[in-house]
Amino acid sequence: MRRLAIVLLTLLVAGCGGTATGPPPGSPAAAPPIPVPLDGARFIADPCSAITVEQVESIGFTDGVRDTGGEARCVLAFGPIVRVQTSWLSPLRETLDTLYADHASGKDTGNRWEELMIKSYPVVVVWAEENITGRQDKGPLACRLALGLDEETLMYVGTNIDERAEAGPWQYDSCGAAKKVTEFVIDNLRA
Repeated sequence: MRRLAIVLLTLLVAGCGGTATGPPPGSPAAAPPIPVPLDGARFIADPCSAITVEQVESIGFTDGVRDTGGEARCVLAFGPIVRVQTSWLSPLRETLDTLYADHASGKDTGNRWEELMIKSYPVVVVWAEENITGRQDKGPLACRLALGLDEETLMYVGTNIDERAEAGPWQYDSCGAAKKVTEFVIDNLRA
């Protein structure tokens, strides 16, 4: 009987120990902080202020022209297929915090979730168009990243490469191209 009392007392004391626990399951993950806000207002006013044809050509793309712009996007075309785009979701103006909260709650944020840091800024690969069966080793045909510019503005940087020669050395690396374009975007939008 005394042994049983000691065992029960030991279990009771062990159960009262203060062990650290993580956040409860299903609680939203916090977005990483934006180190220094970028100029989101300038980007919203002119989406093409984020990237130029010349910058994209400097990393090997060819035959570039500013194809279209619009209220919420800028598209640079390189030949008939290859595109580099910067955009935001008008009129929603998502933020990095809402993107992370949506992802944590199971809402559709794209077919991929890969968190990165580019030039100390939090970036998430949110979508990639996988290559056709038998060519997956060549990499995705298109890729989209999300970049928090400031506490109120989320930008998407997309590349549609489709294995085309106009993408130069990025012909089989659409996500790598999107990451490099994002470096230019960060430099261009430093407030």
